[in-house]
Amino acid sequence: MENKCYLFFETLGTKLKVDIITKLKEKPLSVTELSKQLNQERSKVSHALKSLLECGFIEVQNNGRKRIYSLNKDTIIPLLNIVEKHVKKYCKVCKRKKCQ
Repeated sequence: MENKCYLFFETLGTKLKVDIITKLKEKPLSVTELSKQLNQERSKVSHALKSLLECGFIEVQNNGRKRIYSLNKDTIIPLLNIVEKHVKKYCKVCKRKKCQ
């Protein structure tokens, strides 16, 4: 049996994807806004968004010609809250690196 949990976490396998999720936790943004805020090429951000969208980490709404991306409120935002709680309470690596 394939380990589907691993595939879920593999989706977060780049710093860019984690940075995108962090920005989207603050507020919904377009590709252009994300690329400017993250100082990344628009094509790189767009490619990362595609895999996050395919795995259901994010949602997209069309606003005229603009596509606005936001986090999946049903599962990903609660999951991120649990991760933050875990980091604050247990993660010694994050505490040393001031990830909180």
